Amino acid sequence: MKKEQETMKTITVLLTKYSDWFSVFLCKICRNTYSHASISIDGNEEIFYSFNYKGFVVEKPKKYAPKTRMAGSMCIRMQVPESVHKKLEEELDRFMNNREQFTYSTLGVILCLLKIPHKFKNSYFCSQFVAEVLTKAGAARLKKNESLYLPMHFVDRMECNYSKKQIVKNVIC
Repeated sequence: MKKEQETMKTITVLLTKYSDWFSVFLCKICRNTYSHASISIDGNEEIFYSFNYKGFVVEKPKKYAPKTRMAGSMCIRMQVPESVHKKLEEELDRFMNNREQFTYSTLGVILCLLKIPHKFKNSYFCSQFVAEVLTKAGAARLKKNESLYLPMHFVDRMECNYSKKQIVKNVIC
């Protein structure tokens, strides 16, 4: 008997840039365009999940634009089977249900810049979080440790397991 093919769902990694001193510093030192990464699994790109100085956060970039967000963004869209989408949903629910336990890892960013792999319990920076969620669910393969990922690395150092990456610029301005 033939196995039914799973329905494919869209997930999105959003890359943005902010004008606060830390973001400007990151972009200059790394020669990158973007300083923040977040992930959406809703298909409509209305709700994104990430980490910032407040810890684990839910973002609605189309609805609420922080004063420090600069113009220009990049979306990396990929298709995943429903079973992988379900794993992503469960992982994001775990973060949501335990959000008070999670903190932002400034030290993690510094170690990333120094190219030192690390893993701290319940402490992440934005792109490390996105990279870990994607690999844990089986949506993507990374060319290096999750803790060494900066936002622009999703463009050239990530391979999608089920589809080609669709890259769209300036979706959210």
